[in-house]
Amino acid sequence: MNKTFSISLFLMLSFSVLFAQNNLNSYKYILVPKQFEFQRSADQYQLNSLAKFLFEKSGFTVLFTDENFPADLASNSCLALKAKVNNDSGMFSTKMNVVLTDCTNQIVFSTQDGKSKEKDYKTAFHEALRMAFADIENLKYAYDGSEAASVKIIETNNVEIEKLTLKEIIPAVEVKEVTEAPKVKETAPMAISKNIEKKEAKEAKEEKPETVKSFVKPVVNSLEGKYMVDKWGECVISQKEGYYSFVGGDEKFEFAVIYKTSLPNLFIIKWAAFKQPRLLELDLQGNLKVEDQSGDKIYKRMQ
Repeated sequence: MNKTFSISLFLMLSFSVLFAQNNLNSYKYILVPKQFEFQRSADQYQLNSLAKFLFEKSGFTVLFTDENFPADLASNSCLALKAKVNNDSGMFSTKMNVVLTDCTNQIVFSTQDGKSKEKDYKTAFHEALRMAFADIENLKYAYDGSEAASVKIIETNNVEIEKLTLKEIIPAVEVKEVTEAPKVKETAPMAISKNIEKKEAKEAKEEKPETVKSFVKPVVNSLEGKYMVDKWGECVISQKEGYYSFVGGDEKFEFAVIYKTSLPNLFIIKWAAFKQPRLLELDLQGNLKVEDQSGDKIYKRMQ
């Protein structure tokens, strides 16, 4: 399991770097929200306006999410990347990074943390954000009009990762074969129905008990809910714009953020206390299985 997770993570990160270097130019617009998740009001400390300015300075065409969209963007939302600013500040320093996600909420590019030790909030936020934008400026963005590049990368990611998929994902392929079978039902619906029933009965006998059990048991595919997590106790995962927030403790502290991958039950989790992201699996019972150096950790679902 650890070896499979490690190979999968390596492939994902490799695709992410390749995508950022060679295919960011295929996106025409950047969408910036008027209020980031950590802000208490719209454009607090003029941080959103600064982000828009810095993107424009790097050559992007930038729109606030509440603006009227151009005709091409209105008809094809995949022409734009959504910008998000994460605030991982502590007591003694301000840390921020910028994440760009596509129309399927997949992470296309993420900057390193920009840091500041200024005590004034506005000064510290501006300094940290400008430092984070150094990675974006280094990309030397120039729109090339290509719209297919992002699709090709996602499809390649799917093919490579599916070679390493977990056993729970196999039933989804089998179900697809059954649903596609009745293509000639207009000519002989009763005969086809009987053939399908015979085929299912035959496959059930040939398969091992574990495979049959995973086939008939519904897969829990909702990440949102309550979980019991080590020192944090009862914690909650809720969906935000482009990611999931993992919150716990009496202070309702966001100690991790979770991002989707191309697989429905496989995610990437980034702990606030660690820079290295890990893979997170949502198992059939709805529990979380997180890769860890000392072995996989299981966080049980409470509801």
